[in-house]
This record gives sequence, structure tokens and C-alpha cells, in this order.
Amino acid sequence: MPEKSLIHSKAQHYYDVFHRERDGWVAETDVYAWVGRTTREFGLTPGTAPADALRKSLLEYWKRLFVPMDTDGDGVVSREEFLAGFVSLENKPDDYARVVTPSAQVFVATADVDGDGELDKSEFKRLFQSSFALSDEDIDVSFADIDTDGSGSISTDELRAAIRVFHSSTDPADRGHRLLGALPGEQR
Repeated sequence: MPEKSLIHSKAQHYYDVFHRERDGWVAETDVYAWVGRTTREFGLTPGTAPADALRKSLLEYWKRLFVPMDTDGDGVVSREEFLAGFVSLENKPDDYARVVTPSAQVFVATADVDGDGELDKSEFKRLFQSSFALSDEDIDVSFADIDTDGSGSISTDELRAAIRVFHSSTDPADRGHRLLGALPGEQR
């Protein structure tokens, strides 16, 4: 897959996965729905520190990554704006790192039910199915791609690296492109 088609393929896949309502755009309400699905899945009580950390992290994600994509200023990100904005992320690694690092930490803290500081496959599955409604096959592909050390669990560093690769890398050899499962056109 050529470099640009890889980043475009990831952008299209992310938009389709994230954009559950299929109303033609991504809005802040989609982020609140994401927060709601995840807090319910992990039994987080709204207003508590863990629930507030998740909400704050995902809203920061919205403000730092999605809002700049809204080039026409209408408060929503169309598919075209999303695709163009996603492709531009590869040129902003420092801005991106400031958003991803705390988000990865919050995701692991939210889903790390056994408290070992990492996500085993069942914890990862709960997180990614509640957040993105990934299929079991996509969970398998994603987990294998992110677990770079083959330990059977995903550390915060592995998740952060995968999120960064997914959003900004055009190198097909990097692991993390399959953060949300197999890319369009790939066999599972």
C-alpha cells in the first residue's frame, strides 16, 4: 500500500468506525456518546475522578484533534474535513503527542480492571468494543498489531505508540496502523 493511500485508508476507516450515527459528520455529541458508552461499560459513576478524567481526556482529544479539522466553522467535522485533517496530522507530531499521551494513560487506567497497569486481551476488548464497536476479528487484528513485545498485554507505551502510528505514520512497517482493526481491503 503506497504511503499516501495508507494514511487515506486509515482516515476513512477511522471516520467510519468513530462515526456511529452516520449523519454525515462528527460532532462533539459523538464524543459525549463515546464517553457514555465507555463509562457504562466500566461502571464508572459520572462525577467521580475516573469518569471525569475520561470525559476530560476525550473532550481534549476533540478540541485538539477534531475542532481544527472543522475548516468551515460550522461546529461539525464532515467526512471531507476529517479526511483532510487526518492526513495533516502526520506533519504535527509534537501537537499530537500532547494529546495522545494523557489519553492513552486514561484509556489504560479506565480499562485496567485487574490493576496490573496493562490491558490484557479481555480488558482491551471491552474498551475497544464499547468505544468503537469493533468486531471480534478486528479486536484480534488490533491487539496483535499493538502488542509489539508479544507479552499478551498492552502497556500504556504500546497503546500510545500505536495511536501515534495510526494517526501519523505512513511507514507500512510500523505497528499500530491496525489500531481499529483491519484496514479496508485487508484480509483479516
